[in-house]
Amino acid sequence: IQQALNLMNDGFVINRTRETATGVQQTLLARALQGNDEQAVNTLYMAVLSRNPTDAEKAVATAQLRSGAGTRTTRGRSLLWSLYN
Repeated sequence: IQQALNLMNDGFVINRTRETATGVQQTLLARALQGNDEQAVNTLYMAVLSRNPTDAEKAVATAQLRSGAGTRTTRGRSLLWSLYN
């Protein structure tokens, strides 16, 4: 349990899910969200898990980006955090 909690609250994961900077310093999340929802999901899966999402995963992830609480950036941050953990 302690390892899971450490991963969920780790500074590495928290910093990687922020959308900050521009140009070369632009974060993965910021770059991914420039595309449409499907492109964003594919980019995040490939960057974090080194594979494309299955059809079922893509459907759930794109639905999460399209609706829910907060802005698209907030929903993208939640998706990215989920992939890291």
